[in-house]
Amino acid sequence: MRIAFLGDGALNHVQRWAGYFARQGHEVLLVTFEEPGECPVSCRRIKKILPTKLLGYVAGLGSVKSELEYFRPDIVNAIYVGGYGFIGALSGFRPLVVSAIGSDLLVDYPSSIVHRAQIRYALKHADLVTTDAALLTRAVISTGVPAYRIVEAVFGIEETVFHPDPEPADRSGRPRRIVSTRNLKDIYDIGTLIEAFPAVLEHFPAELVICGDGPGRSLLEKRVSALGAGENITFKGKLKPEAIAAELKSADLYVSTSRSDSTSVSLLEAMACGVPPIITEIEANREWITNGENGLLFPVGDSKALAEAVIRMLTDKTLAAGARETNLRLIKEKAIWKDNMQKIETEFTRLAAL
Repeated sequence: MRIAFLGDGALNHVQRWAGYFARQGHEVLLVTFEEPGECPVSCRRIKKILPTKLLGYVAGLGSVKSELEYFRPDIVNAIYVGGYGFIGALSGFRPLVVSAIGSDLLVDYPSSIVHRAQIRYALKHADLVTTDAALLTRAVISTGVPAYRIVEAVFGIEETVFHPDPEPADRSGRPRRIVSTRNLKDIYDIGTLIEAFPAVLEHFPAELVICGDGPGRSLLEKRVSALGAGENITFKGKLKPEAIAAELKSADLYVSTSRSDSTSVSLLEAMACGVPPIITEIEANREWITNGENGLLFPVGDSKALAEAVIRMLTDKTLAAGARETNLRLIKEKAIWKDNMQKIETEFTRLAAL
């Protein structure tokens, strides 16, 4: 197949998605308005003419269509329903697949009439919609898309990278190690984790490792300094998957303070490495974690409840061991990347043959 992807080339999700099909032997082109960096597939960057994201995308529609006409795809896949999905629908190329990845439907859609209009337009004109969580599937259906035009497939983890350490290091006598692998954006609310950490230090010698980068880093570092916990908190910046896996395998627990999520790949990676998770009590997380059974949930933004959950997990060895066993089984059953992408590839092949 010749597959054209429309999406933010700077996002790991987009590169990973397009890269899968390229490795399977398909001819792949990624068309993006963002700087893709080291992209694993052939890439064409469209320069924005107008400043705002939506106007910039619409103004570049002619260039997008020219790239598609030259490439002659058998199928077009727009990743992110707003923006790229809208442009994909306006391009007129068919068959069109629109892939929802979370904030497009959970954050953008309810935020304004403009977002709702473009998202509804994209979904209406899509021949197939892919989602990665049950709540996203329900959100798509609520816009009027019939269930038979939706394929739900979890993004999943690379099992060759994210797996338990066969010989875990002996951490007895060492500070407890807490790891976060979310980016430093407002929606991931890393500040709540930082605020919770001093209460943890009152009970255990501990270290907090924050992997990821983003526009909030400088403010978060200032908060750490104000709390006087700088010696115990490390900002690692953006890491490659292998380095993230190494951090997780050395952790006593994983924490996510996200205010909104679809299926969180960061959570799945931690589960795959056997790290007990403590995460926010939001709908998508409840699809994976049952509080008190295979992890702990806490209310969004509640640093006191988070600190209590961390202390409980670090104290309750039975809970931690049970979480590890259950989560490794869940990952094997539901979240292996290559298995789930084969499901998507089958649907693409079916569409391209119509």
